[in-house]
Formats: sequence, structure tokens, C-alpha cells
Amino acid sequence: MSNILIIAQGKVAEAFINKVADKDGLGHHYTVLTNEKLGIEKRRHLEFVSFDPTSLFRLKSFCLHHKFQSAFIIYENMDETKAIYDNIRSFNEKVRIVILDKNSRFRDIKSDGYTNIIDSINLLANRLYDFLPNVPVVAQNVGLHEGEIMEVIVPFSSTYAFRHISSIPQIKWKIAAIYRDNKLLLPNNATMIRPRDMLLIIGKPQILQNVYRRIRSENGVFPEPFGKNFYLYIDIDNDGKRAIEFIEEAIYLLNKFDNKELIIRVAHPNDLEVVNKIKEYESDQIFIYFSFEEVEEGTIANDILEHEIGLMLLSFDTLKSSSCNKRLYAYKKLIYLFGNTKLQDIREAVVVYNHKKSIEEISSVAFYISEILKVKLSLRDYDPQGKFNESSFAVEHFETLSHVHNTKVEIIQKRKNPIKAIKKVKKILLVIPFSENIDFQSFKVFFKRDIDSLLIRTNNHPKLLIPVVEG
Repeated sequence: MSNILIIAQGKVAEAFINKVADKDGLGHHYTVLTNEKLGIEKRRHLEFVSFDPTSLFRLKSFCLHHKFQSAFIIYENMDETKAIYDNIRSFNEKVRIVILDKNSRFRDIKSDGYTNIIDSINLLANRLYDFLPNVPVVAQNVGLHEGEIMEVIVPFSSTYAFRHISSIPQIKWKIAAIYRDNKLLLPNNATMIRPRDMLLIIGKPQILQNVYRRIRSENGVFPEPFGKNFYLYIDIDNDGKRAIEFIEEAIYLLNKFDNKELIIRVAHPNDLEVVNKIKEYESDQIFIYFSFEEVEEGTIANDILEHEIGLMLLSFDTLKSSSCNKRLYAYKKLIYLFGNTKLQDIREAVVVYNHKKSIEEISSVAFYISEILKVKLSLRDYDPQGKFNESSFAVEHFETLSHVHNTKVEIIQKRKNPIKAIKKVKKILLVIPFSENIDFQSFKVFFKRDIDSLLIRTNNHPKLLIPVVEG
């Protein structure tokens, strides 16, 4: 949490602190140094202290003790403002300082690269200039001036890195532009977001604040960016008594996170014994809904939207029989398919090289899920002809992310049939790209070289399907 100092005096300072007080949740702690009585209630992220900041001894002692990341000087008296600035710079040359300059007193401070000068006269002049006809406006003055336009730089280990635009649900917000290598890109569905891209996003201010935190998060807030909560779909006709096992697996995953919910939709609740056991799992974090008739696609779509679902859990048998299986890709959610091996018994997360560049898109999630489950991660390239040079880009990509995440990844390259080789490996979670062309049902898949569609049909291993653009 950043510690920020605000040295305040006057009406502008009071208005600024009021705004800061109303914006809790920014992840900062603010210390307000003022000799005035401000009409502001004490907040948990605000601390008020009082002494003369023009005193070098007092200010130096205070600042060295608290180690502030930034300092704001908002004073009516420019002579005192200059004295406070000189005091801070005398003992700290690199702390970031933001100064409100009311009469261009600080216009000569150009050599100080750690100071931002807010010239109030120029600021007002520029704002008035925006009202002249046929004059283009800058982003900060567009729209409602409430923060509906925002720019954010993508960290290397963000869950948004290496994702195509179309695989990211954008509800009530949108990625309008991407700035990369000092060039403007107007993205389409196939545009991939890369680390250090600056995204220009538009939408409702409250939503953008959440999106900003999600993009900037370097801890992988699973299942972001696909959503927040978990959705378990059970069909008693297909799942029978295994439904209880599936619930326990879902709860096992739920317990690894804070502030997540599990929504359980039960279709065909015709086994009273199973239904009564399911009801026992209901809690403050677990919500259970029964559907006595056939669950329609609209019901599932409403559940996903209402509960901010990011991960759907279901069995492969239920997936094949469900009326929504053809629309599953359109939801752009992570899909967990149960296998004979329980999630609790998994020892390794495995990505199988598939000769497609979609392997890049699933890499970040593969690293995160291995960290969450505390299992090792491997990239396996099985090629009967031994053409391992074709996978060099994938190997290099995974090795790069290995350094970013500080997580070891095992690279396995063998001259084997990939499907037969994977069937022999025990206690693994398969991480598979989920494209629009993936085949869940047709027997024709056995005559194609579609590794992903064939892997989905292996019953022993659970699978995590990650939406991608490429087929």
C-alpha cells in the first residue's frame, strides 16, 4: 500500500482532500499535513497531522520516519509552497512531488524530473479553450468528466496479457484503442494484447475502476479476466451420485480464494437422496438452484450474467447432452470438465503442444492454475516424427513466462503419439485451448489431427478449457 503525503492549505486543498476521502479502495494511505480545521470526517485511509511544514527539522524528521512515495503541496501562499518544496528536496531528491502553482512561480523548475507542476492559470485557460468551436478536446475533458475514459498499461504477468480482444468479456465497458511502440492500434476481435500495451478503455466509471485493478493485478485474480465467481452445472440424469463428488471438488477450488461465490444449478433433481445431500452444502458462499424442467440456454445465460461467472464446472457427459453445448464458446468463460481423477489429487498441470499459436493465449492461465493448486507445470510436445523445431516459439514463450512468474516449467519433447502418451500419464490437469471449432460430439474428430478435440474425450483427466480465437 502506497503512503502519500498531502501538505494542505486553502479551499482547493480542502476540495481535493474531500475527493480523496470519497475514493476509498484505491489502495493508498493518505497523510494530510495541515494547520487548518478541515470539514472532513476521519476515514480509515486518511490520517491528519498538524505542524508547520516550513520547518525543515520537523518536516525532515516526519518524512524520513514515514517514507512517503509521493507528496502533494497544495498551498494558497506560494512563498510557503516554495519553502516546503525546497525543504523536501534538501533531504530527498527523488520523491515524486506534485505542486499546485497559482502564479507560475515554479515555471523554471525544469531540471527536476521528479516534480509535476500543476499550473492553475494554464489549466483554466486550456479548459476555456476547449469550449471554442471546432477545437478538438483531450481525453480528460471528454464526456461527463467523471472518469468514463481511462488508460492503463498492461503488466507482463497480467491476466490480460497474450489474450485476444474477443476472448475478454466486455460488459458495460470496451477496449477502444491500444497504444504500442508509440503507435495507435484500433483493435479488432483478433488483436492480441501484449505486455506494456497501453489500453484506452471506455465505460461506466465504477466498472472501469474494477477493470483497471484487474488488468494491473500481477497476482492472477483467478478466474479473471473471464469473470469473478464459479458456476457448477449438475444434471442428475447424467451425473447421478457423482454430483456430490463434483460439489466437493468445486468447494475445494472455492476455498483457495477469498470473496468468491459458488452457484450450483441442478437439473432433473429426481433422486431424493442426492438432492437432500446437495441441499446440505448451501451456505453464505454457496447458492443452489433447482430446475425441475429442462434447463434452457437462457437460464444459464442469465445465471452467468447475474452472478458474474468466470468459471463453469460440469461433466463431459452433461456437456454433450446440454442444450447449451453449441453456445458454450459464446459465453467466453473458463470451462472445467470433471475427470475420473479428482482435483484434490492433481499433481501436474499439462499443456500439450497443438501446432497452433493459441498456445500463447492459454499460457498465463496455465501458470496461474498451477500456482493456485501448488502443482508443477509442463509443456509437452509429442510428435511421432520428431519435428520439435516447430514448437520452438511455444517453448521460448513458456520459458519467458517462467521467469516472470518465478515458476519452473518442465519442457518435455518425445517422439510419441500425443493422445496415447497422455492417456498413460496419471494425476494431471489438462489445460486446453477452447476455440469455436472444437468438436465435443462428432465421430469425425477421430479422422482429423485435432489434438484438442481428442484430448477432451479422455475420461481419466480433468480439463480446464480456456477461450481462444484461433481454431
